[in-house]
Amino acid sequence: MIMNANTYLGLALAACMGVVSAPLFAEVSPAPEHPANITAPATTATEHQEAAELHKKHAEHHKSMAEHHKSVAAEYKKAGHKELHKHHEAMATHHEALAKEHEKAAATHEKMAKPK
Repeated sequence: MIMNANTYLGLALAACMGVVSAPLFAEVSPAPEHPANITAPATTATEHQEAAELHKKHAEHHKSMAEHHKSVAAEYKKAGHKELHKHHEAMATHHEALAKEHEKAAATHEKMAKPK
């Protein structure tokens, strides 16, 4: 069988596509959508309850972001990129701390939403 230039070009292109698409098959969890921002201080019981729900959504968002950064860090570790691995591990820790703070804020708003 005789291979012409087009066959070699096709093989080279297929090899390049395989290398380029390999990151698409990595096990990285997707980054979640960010919930609505908190826009004004709560003053009524209803507003405090709404703020509590919003803080809970923010806490869940940050927990998901932490998982996302952990999965990205794991892929960088597999690839031997120490600095990027450390960076994404630090980002995961940061998001975990933010999730805890939002949970605390939600609990505070829930207390304030209950009439005395």
